Amino acid sequence: MSALIKLEFERDVSCVEISLLAQCRALISEGMATEVDQLIERASGSESQRDLDKIRLIKEIAIGSKALVG
Repeated sequence: MSALIKLEFERDVSCVEISLLAQCRALISEGMATEVDQLIERASGSESQRDLDKIRLIKEIAIGSKALVG
């Protein structure tokens, strides 16, 4: 489970104060790239399309680099 999601569940804390990019980077580094899509979907109304596209690109690069190494 993601450390951010675990924090939200255990302490009833919202990670809204943590930037979307930071949340997504944490999920990607924990090997939870599919959860990034869910996070992006939830933030689609409040974040700019440019920022969302940037996060999607980071996710795709991370997945691709793991595929090359693995």
